[in-house]
Amino acid sequence: MKRRQIKEIALREIRTRGRSRGYRAITFIMFALVIAAPIVMSLIPSSSGDLRDVTIGIAGDAPNGLGDALEALSTDFYDLEIVDLGDDTTSEVNARLNDDNIDVAVEAPANIAWSESEDSELTALITAALQRAEALNRATELELDLDDLAAVFEPIEVEQRFVDGSSNTEDVRSAVAFFGLFLAFLLPQIFGQLTMLSVVEEKSTRVVEVLLSQIRPTTLLAGKILGLCALAVVQLTLIVLGLLGSLIATDLVEVPASVWVFVPMLAISVLGGLAIYTTLFALLGSLISRQEDAAQVMMPVFGPLMVGYFVGQSAIFGSADSLLVRVLTWFPLTSPMLLPVRVARDAIGSIEVAISLGLLALGTYLLFRLAGRLYEFTLLRTGSRVGWGELIRLSQGNV
Repeated sequence: MKRRQIKEIALREIRTRGRSRGYRAITFIMFALVIAAPIVMSLIPSSSGDLRDVTIGIAGDAPNGLGDALEALSTDFYDLEIVDLGDDTTSEVNARLNDDNIDVAVEAPANIAWSESEDSELTALITAALQRAEALNRATELELDLDDLAAVFEPIEVEQRFVDGSSNTEDVRSAVAFFGLFLAFLLPQIFGQLTMLSVVEEKSTRVVEVLLSQIRPTTLLAGKILGLCALAVVQLTLIVLGLLGSLIATDLVEVPASVWVFVPMLAISVLGGLAIYTTLFALLGSLISRQEDAAQVMMPVFGPLMVGYFVGQSAIFGSADSLLVRVLTWFPLTSPMLLPVRVARDAIGSIEVAISLGLLALGTYLLFRLAGRLYEFTLLRTGSRVGWGELIRLSQGNV
């Protein structure tokens, strides 16, 4: 009987809130954003793909064919301009370098001249070109077949493998961690406030009096939380599917297989955060009878949310194993935001994950028991809001 009542309350919340303009608008906006963001990014020209302008001066006594070798090796990296220095003296070459007419000069037999400091990338390019030009010159002197020599020096394609089966995915891991942190921070606020709004509406319209005449407060609370969490799962699924579809369509980033290990943890953390915060917002909603009073009771809830979000950002871009991050990973109101971040950064062990999830489940259960019992005293209260002092006295005397 109790399960049936919970199911009916949950379906009622799904039908009522799922059809509301607010829920549909938020879902559409977030779905559109995650689809549009990769598409827009794929259309923005990447500055890393622009060829670098480089001017190289070649003295007349440099190896023959050096210019051709430089052109061949720099095609994919530089927009190269070759300047023939002819028989310029050292002082004339120095003047060209100091006047920024050329970036670097190559002199015989294999000297490289710079204005102030060395450019290691250009050094590597010029060195390779010198070796190639000298090899071709020696092959000509020895009357070797140049085609055979080219086949000998044909570059091979080098591949890499890693013992853990993954490549350097730090940027992707950070992106996944930030995405999980943002969802764990945003969704509890959205659906927590929807929960509070639902409770306040039922109190102001006296619907709650009819409901409590038929079902227990804990049953009403469980059905309400279950229904709104189901709507959150639908919204979350649409967001993730939209993002994945857009990434696949644009081929913007290659997601390594190792990243998908984080997805279950993200889902568990987000759902845990939804459960504990919707319960908390439902309790806060029972303390007031008007929507105008919502801001007065919501402010304390935003404290742990903001702390978890900003500490989570520091864990993404800084240390994910500091004492503060570790402590807040065990605190149920902040662990939903910090747990996926530390997993993504590979800064937490399986035992600590189990402890954090266990404390989150325990905290949610205890808060639900507290909220369910306080419902009996607060849901039917109208007029002025229930003060924090009175709420504490009620919890001490009845829990």
